Amino acid sequence: MSDAHRRLARLLQLVEDEPATIDDSGVAGRLDRICRAAVRALPADGAGVTLMDQDSGPVGTIAASGPRFRRLEDLQFTMGEGPCIDAYAGRSPVLEADLATSGQHRWPGYASAAREEGVNAVFAFPIQVGAARLGVLDLYRYEGTPLSRGSVSDALDLANICLSTMLRLGSVTSVDAGGDGRPVDPGDGRSDGRSDGSSDGLGDPFRLSSEVYQAQGAITVQLGISLAEAMVRLRAHAYAAGRPISDVARDVLTGTIDFTREDL
Repeated sequence: MSDAHRRLARLLQLVEDEPATIDDSGVAGRLDRICRAAVRALPADGAGVTLMDQDSGPVGTIAASGPRFRRLEDLQFTMGEGPCIDAYAGRSPVLEADLATSGQHRWPGYASAAREEGVNAVFAFPIQVGAARLGVLDLYRYEGTPLSRGSVSDALDLANICLSTMLRLGSVTSVDAGGDGRPVDPGDGRSDGRSDGSSDGLGDPFRLSSEVYQAQGAITVQLGISLAEAMVRLRAHAYAAGRPISDVARDVLTGTIDFTREDL
């Protein structure tokens, strides 16, 4: 067995050895375990996985090693900037070991918010095969220092384990003309050939992203603006209020927030 195969086998065993929780079911649960295993295997304090779409950027956070790192993943969706967005767009890892200086120049809003959570380094690895891209695995460090070459190799292997999990358990059903994986809402009956709308274990990310896009459409109708501008306004309101964009979206759909008011 080659060294590369031995390293991969070790990482797979760490994932299998990771204690399961009551919520560890389906794709999302398996990816949560991969995130927790990443923290054990690498010099990282946290990890998260975000699903991506080439047209709209982050679809939503599907997994994380803990609540703090789920918030950090969500920040990139709210702000529309961050290492996972750049890694996905560039189809290559983004290794930012200093959010205080170079990271602050790249992503002013995201870097400041991440540092408020105590994070000073972020490393993003695309989850992809060939030209097809599905999402990004992010690693977080409180200490602003780079990853070693060996740790980068392990992180790439973990991204491939994420890929295998997502493909095997059905979170991506197609690849579009641009080579990008298209996640499907489990409620539409297409995710695994079922027509009863039952869940395939993906958990909440798709439902949450559906609410965000519904709210985007509602704002478009309310204000007579483009979908792109509606998303900008939704993100801006979430950022200004210090709330997750999914929570703001729910308030738009229930009428609690009305963007026709002049103060929004």
